Amino acid sequence: MGSLRLQFGGGRDILRCNMFRKDKLHIVLLVCALLLCLAANGSMGAPEEEPAQSYPAGSTVLADGPPEAGDEGAVRNEEAPEAVEESPYDSAPLYINGILSSECIVVDGTARMSPGRFAQLAGLDYDGVSIGGVKPQVYGDYVAVNGRCLYLGGGLMELGGELLWPLRVLAEIFSCPVTWQDGSIDLDLTNPQLLESGDTYYNEEDVYWLSRIIYAESGNQSLAGQIGVGNVVLNRVASPLFPDSVFEVIFDRSYGVQFSPVENGSIYSVPDDEAVVAAKLALDGANTVGESLYFVNPYIGAGGWFAANLSYVTSIGDHVFYA
Repeated sequence: MGSLRLQFGGGRDILRCNMFRKDKLHIVLLVCALLLCLAANGSMGAPEEEPAQSYPAGSTVLADGPPEAGDEGAVRNEEAPEAVEESPYDSAPLYINGILSSECIVVDGTARMSPGRFAQLAGLDYDGVSIGGVKPQVYGDYVAVNGRCLYLGGGLMELGGELLWPLRVLAEIFSCPVTWQDGSIDLDLTNPQLLESGDTYYNEEDVYWLSRIIYAESGNQSLAGQIGVGNVVLNRVASPLFPDSVFEVIFDRSYGVQFSPVENGSIYSVPDDEAVVAAKLALDGANTVGESLYFVNPYIGAGGWFAANLSYVTSIGDHVFYA
């Protein structure tokens, strides 16, 4: 019986020991499970982060965080504006009859406009060729209309599928004054009418002699160079230092013969068509040499004297121009 008590008592102690071990194992497993849960959730004692918020594309979010409910100024559900391509050209305010109308493209200091737009502003018909019933004929650097020759100065310019003319030329064709003032353009369209015919505008004698001196002095030069020679003659006509007509300027002998073609007789050569056009262009206001009163071919003339005693203006082809 004693041994049984010992065995029974020993078994009870063994049972208590086994139960204690099992309870301890359960606690360890429970703690491990809890640690794994915390690690998976990212808590580990750190404050929880608010979930990231998304907003519609194109919205503008203020720097101080997401908008409050009803705060329409914080988020604007508008699509982002498309980038506007900047024009490589300048522009100037355009006034029509003294009233601001729009803007005019300016390229290298020259205001330009399409005939279609000019016609619209002036109330003229335009069919893509004729404007106001007039069909100008373009020849490179100049345009012929109603017997007149008007200088385009670099020709026409294409932009956006349209040909842009110098506004000055379009205005002159229809006798419309155009002026620059304080960086803006004022176009007077109160009474558009076709410019005066070349038959009455040009002085026949002036065209005759001016074309001959142009041809004799610069018949082998560009149109701009030929106009420059005509400019020198006309600048002298306008100057108090020289005679008052084209013929008198060309044949002036006050300080000796002024132009070598007078001395060698080539002044009497019949000019070609381009020289005649250059003469008309100069008479119609085209100017490529400013206020020049002299020109010289430095390779065959006294270029050193000109450079030492006069003010250089420009060079075109074989000629250097001075004032």
